Amino acid sequence: MNRDDTYLLLWYINGIGYKTIKKLEEYLEGNIENIWEAEKCDIYKIPNISSKIKESIVQYRGLSYLDEIKGKLKEKDIKYITLNDCRYPNKLKNIYDPPYVIFVKGNESIIDDFSIAMVGSRKASGYGTWCAKKISEELSNIGINIVSGLALGIDYYSHVGALKGKSNTIGVLGSSIDKPYPKENIKLIDEIVRSGGAIISEYPLGLGAKPAYFPMRNRIISAISDGVLVVEAAQKSGALITVDYALEHGKNVFAVPGNINSFMSSGCNKIIKEGAKMVTSIEDILQEYNIEIDSNINEDNILSLENDECTVTNILKKYGSLHVDLISSYTNINIKDILGILNILEIKGIVMDLGNKIYTINT
Repeated sequence: MNRDDTYLLLWYINGIGYKTIKKLEEYLEGNIENIWEAEKCDIYKIPNISSKIKESIVQYRGLSYLDEIKGKLKEKDIKYITLNDCRYPNKLKNIYDPPYVIFVKGNESIIDDFSIAMVGSRKASGYGTWCAKKISEELSNIGINIVSGLALGIDYYSHVGALKGKSNTIGVLGSSIDKPYPKENIKLIDEIVRSGGAIISEYPLGLGAKPAYFPMRNRIISAISDGVLVVEAAQKSGALITVDYALEHGKNVFAVPGNINSFMSSGCNKIIKEGAKMVTSIEDILQEYNIEIDSNINEDNILSLENDECTVTNILKKYGSLHVDLISSYTNINIKDILGILNILEIKGIVMDLGNKIYTINT
């Protein structure tokens, strides 16, 4: 049995993770595949590993269990890539605790491409939804892949926006690929794979989501991206765990500002004060990487955004103070998009929120 097979088989044994395999490698002086030829008594002598794990190694070692694992992966069209494999993403390999095995559905060759991670609240506001779709689509249209966590809210709309663009999107799960969470995103997962993107998980088949899996997923989101953008997050949002990993990994951290009265944006506003770069357009991100936009690439999106902002501004100039429902009616733009546009205009100082969803021009 070779090293790749050894990693895969060990990874499937309950209770074995990065630290345990590291201990086994040290004990076996780098020849971890020798564990399958070792006598039972020698396995039980391995220090600093629980008796339960040692019993599992003895029980499951052998080609029959390995063949069963490989058969199920092939049946579901899921690839496995071990830390020993030349296909293993370099960006992921460089972190402190890379998973010894990752499972990939879709195009694994894009994982090391330049990408920006977009994260945020599961309960996104209209503003957050609009920003996620707008920014991800614009980045995708200039050749930047989008990484996110396939959760509801900001993650979902970041993937959706990227799919509308010209590049790829990568989803990282906090469960196994065959047990995706939430189930509402199964169609999104299929679309990501169909469009040339990739779905990644470090969890063996059959493992559903657990609370502890999501912070671990966040470290992968940070690791395979070149920067992390928090679109909308409260101060205790799990999305900020990804920020902690980004700082640990030496990645750039960006955040979209929000209304100072908005609980949903309090986390973003806080990390901006602490040093995250404020993002009101994709140019704020691109500057950090010395990337220049070809004006012809994204012209349609830029014109669309400017037209929507101008349309809303002109309506408010014409009628004065208006409720969002009337603004939507007069402009033929749906409520969610109107709220996003109004928040951008408010940040730019063009409009003012009078309360009760009534807006006016900021004079």
